[in-house]
Amino acid sequence: MSRAYGYTLLVVMSWAISLPTNKALLLAERGGVRLTPLEVAFWAIGVGWAALLVVLAVRGRLGRVRDISARGWVVLGAMGFFGWAGYAVALNYAFVKLPLPDAVVINYLHPVFVVLFQGAMFGKAVRPVSGWEQAPLVKGRPGAGRMAVGLGLCLLGVAVIATEGRVSALGGVQSIGGALVAMFAAFSWGVYSNLGRFVAVRPGQEASGMGDVQTWVAMTFGVGMMGAVLVGVGGLHAPGGYEALVYLGGAGQTAVAAWWLVALYGVVAYCGGFTLWLVALELGARRGGAHRLPPLTYLTPVLAVALGWALLREPFGPGFWQGAALIAAGNGVNLMGRRRAAS
Repeated sequence: MSRAYGYTLLVVMSWAISLPTNKALLLAERGGVRLTPLEVAFWAIGVGWAALLVVLAVRGRLGRVRDISARGWVVLGAMGFFGWAGYAVALNYAFVKLPLPDAVVINYLHPVFVVLFQGAMFGKAVRPVSGWEQAPLVKGRPGAGRMAVGLGLCLLGVAVIATEGRVSALGGVQSIGGALVAMFAAFSWGVYSNLGRFVAVRPGQEASGMGDVQTWVAMTFGVGMMGAVLVGVGGLHAPGGYEALVYLGGAGQTAVAAWWLVALYGVVAYCGGFTLWLVALELGARRGGAHRLPPLTYLTPVLAVALGWALLREPFGPGFWQGAALIAAGNGVNLMGRRRAAS
């Protein structure tokens, strides 16, 4: 499990970098006009797609695309819809439609969905379509009560951080549509994260170690879907000429071309983070510990707040430290189950 934990922590770091980068892109302007959430997602994912294509080509792994069976392509199409055209776009729209604390807290139900969909019911729903499921080498899950306590503490920690310690401020949702979009984003991530084990390969081919290939193919579907929508509505504008204000060390507040932020977002989050997430889940499933990885992703807002302060000069108060302590406690409860199971 050590490799799975290590990859998950790298995922957390990549996603933490992407959150303030994404916010800066949504605020980037050109003549008072901003990019839409769909455009930001399309261009960043497009850069991530191109970067991952280069990685696969250099590593000589593009040929593994041919190993995917016909039903496997159907599942990957669903992954493209939920994980790319679904999660990424819905999350951006939630950030636009809702106050940031509400959007963050609702979205961070996604680790709960990831854990829930690791159960047998999700497999029963997907297997008739996929015709196959990659069985873990080791099976095992902690008690439902302990898992609920750990996830609950983590989610409370996110709420404390997002509201700066004023959790009672939550609930005054200004947009029901925005809340539903945020919930759909969380649901979509749970579905996407669990579909990878249902991607069937052709007879005689090795099914394991396909996380990078799965990510690229699903990304291809997602970019295609978003591009078709943008072209259809005539809303496809390139980031050229757009600028965002960020803080770069001693240089103070600096206008940065949106293309640089798009490149950072695409390579770090989409090429790197999304790929490593599927790899980590597969490794965790083989050791019977995939359920212990989602709570670690609650560390993302902790690092994101620190980076938000460094890059965007967004202040934080005692609520940040309280929330970070709750998230650490939640993961401690989760890992406690691992130690007991090993003893």
